[in-house]
Amino acid sequence: MTWFVTSANETEAAKEHYHMFLAVDFDFPSGHVYLWSGIGELIIGANTYLGMGELVRVSVAPERSNLTVDRKTYQLTGVPVDPAVVSETDIDGSFGRSVTEYLGFLNAETRQLLATPEVNFEGEISNIRRVDGREPLIEVNADNRLIMLDQADGWRYTHEHQQQFYAGDLGYNQVPSLDLKEVLWGGRRVVAGGGGSRGGPGQPRRQLL
Repeated sequence: MTWFVTSANETEAAKEHYHMFLAVDFDFPSGHVYLWSGIGELIIGANTYLGMGELVRVSVAPERSNLTVDRKTYQLTGVPVDPAVVSETDIDGSFGRSVTEYLGFLNAETRQLLATPEVNFEGEISNIRRVDGREPLIEVNADNRLIMLDQADGWRYTHEHQQQFYAGDLGYNQVPSLDLKEVLWGGRRVVAGGGGSRGGPGQPRRQLL
């Protein structure tokens, strides 16, 4: 069992020595910014990633056996994310925009891309801010995409919402009348939404298990 998609990357990772890198695609309001942890330019797909070297710091999410919503922090400085020139529009408008992190390997001799990098992290920007100090930087916090499992999508089991997905389908047009529907269970009337039944006069309410 392996999480590598490409066998060449899996083989390289098993070696004692290898040249690994991280590359990140930030979808800022002003446009995508492509960065990687090396020096110079690196072509991945049709996009050119600019090398940040030591000008980028990336937190490492802990490995877990269960599904959890982990956060990653990226600290960036220098071109093209110089804190002095990053607009307030990017700062204020980045919430919920995508972040995709790749893990890849370079050929030890040619320093060229060994194979298609693996997707190492996918998430949404939860916070972006300027950090002042001797070395001002932009800090981007991103939660992985599992956070969407904890977010309500706003859709309800109603006829009106169903029509927006499947116009003409009548599967939910009777939902409002269910609260008024009389259901008998064991000779007793079930109270809608109550999870129990009601007997005759003077009889206690009984839960149905």
